[in-house]
Amino acid sequence: MMLNWAEEELKQADLGDTRRNKRLIRIVEDLAAQPASSVPQA
Repeated sequence: MMLNWAEEELKQADLGDTRRNKRLIRIVEDLAAQPASSVPQA
């Protein structure tokens, strides 16, 4: 399975819990998809 760009960039992130790591990746992907939006809107 090929990692997407966010997973590749954040693969060394260790927030102490796998769920937190996955959430970080999801947030970064969402923000990148809507860069002009606020964090809650993204």
